[in-house]
Amino acid sequence: MTVVVGIDLQSIDVVRDSLARFGDRYRRRLYSDRELEECETNPENMANGLAVRFAAKEAVLKVLRPNDHIPSWRTIEIQLSPRGGPKVVLTGEAENLARQRGVEKMSLSVSLGREYAIATVIADVTRNESEEHV
Repeated sequence: MTVVVGIDLQSIDVVRDSLARFGDRYRRRLYSDRELEECETNPENMANGLAVRFAAKEAVLKVLRPNDHIPSWRTIEIQLSPRGGPKVVLTGEAENLARQRGVEKMSLSVSLGREYAIATVIADVTRNESEEHV
């Protein structure tokens, strides 16, 4: 078993600017319907919620290490439950890539400051680098 770590820092202002500039196109390209529903419950903090999710998705991608094709952002879903803590849910391309990489389990930690969101993903991986290319 190998432990793989991914971490990412995301500016909340950059997300806020992207929402203003690209609107629904930005939201629908990067976030699942569930993620958008969770963030839309509090429009004042929408950029904060999306920034946390963006950082978490980037951290997941760093664990998955895609070679030539990045899976659709919407196939990496970040669920932020006040009771159960943050959770990564993979579907489609991202789920297949995780299986190829031997990812058994992912743990997610997120934090939100005034200007930035940060996320760390720790994954248990059962395959080594040489097995990935078989």
